[in-house]
Amino acid sequence: MSAASPAAGEAGTPGEINYVRNPPGLGEVPLTFVTEDESQSTMITLPGEPMWITDLRGTPTSLDREGFELIRHTSAVTDFHRIEEDAQVDQLYIGEMTALLQQITGAAMVIMQGGGKKRYGPKATDRLAGLTNAFPALYPHGDTTDVSAVTLAQAFAGYIPGFDLGKAKRWAHFNMWRPITPPPQDYPLALCDARSIRPGDGITVVAETVTRKTGAFSFDTTGYLHHPDHRWCYFRDMTPEEVLVFITHDSDPARPHQVAHTAFLDPTCPPGTPTRGSVEMRAFAVFD
Repeated sequence: MSAASPAAGEAGTPGEINYVRNPPGLGEVPLTFVTEDESQSTMITLPGEPMWITDLRGTPTSLDREGFELIRHTSAVTDFHRIEEDAQVDQLYIGEMTALLQQITGAAMVIMQGGGKKRYGPKATDRLAGLTNAFPALYPHGDTTDVSAVTLAQAFAGYIPGFDLGKAKRWAHFNMWRPITPPPQDYPLALCDARSIRPGDGITVVAETVTRKTGAFSFDTTGYLHHPDHRWCYFRDMTPEEVLVFITHDSDPARPHQVAHTAFLDPTCPPGTPTRGSVEMRAFAVFD
């Protein structure tokens, strides 16, 4: 079996994963990804690599094994498009996702990294108006590096009275991703089974972005290089009643370290399907 073909009887779809194609040499400056104008990025990701993307619908997964888990969750938010627009909606969703992550991980404490972040496919011009950093990222990445994950954790630790990050038994960063448009999705989210990632597959990519609250800023993320053994997965036809929870950094070396993820264009999606909308929350969790 090649990376672009399925195992016998395996459901899924052929797709393209836009891996980083121009990793810098030793001592060279890191690549950049400019969210508001990708033509200014120094990172090259095209052409993409053909990869088989396995449909795990109906297959149990685990945060402790693959690094991600599909959770059924009914939100009290009646209009997810109001996230980032209505402070009361933001607070409601923050509270829901905080409780959900504590429930499924057993974390002693969870802090959300701001409110929800909406993203839309490029055809959603009306929804995209006025938003920043709102396109799905179409290259495999992790939201932090080992260094930036610690820096971010230290920032969170400052909000926990008496907490010492250096003495913590375990801490982790998570992403919680939910589609806010009905299936099918033209740009679903693919995740790479953390067990198929090798230590040398990731490189630092500096994301240069803009938010409404903070303006322009940059932060270190992980971009991924191609390897044919990567096992890419997705859950076909996700609904707004489902949340994909996955690890973006875990301090426990015995657990999945980071889940590479990317949006991809599903070639089996019917023509004319309205483009995907989604909302994600990033979170910091501390464990006893």
